[in-house]
Amino acid sequence: MRYAVYINVAYKPSLRDPEGETISRDLLARLGFGVEVRSGKCLVLYIEAESPEAAREAALKIAREARLGNPNVHVIEVVRVEEG
Repeated sequence: MRYAVYINVAYKPSLRDPEGETISRDLLARLGFGVEVRSGKCLVLYIEAESPEAAREAALKIAREARLGNPNVHVIEVVRVEEG
């Protein structure tokens, strides 16, 4: 079965997020929204696997081995898995 695995790559919560700070300060605050923003990137990997859990594990393995994020500063998490 083919699955679409959505992966989010973002800065660790303990680190500054300059892009998120800029969006919060220069865009949203000007519009009157006082919210904190954490930015990241979302990747969709299309994976052939036997189950959603297997697709999830394969996606995380790919993300680690391909270094889609720097393990020292980024958190990589699977947001959702759906048939695709």
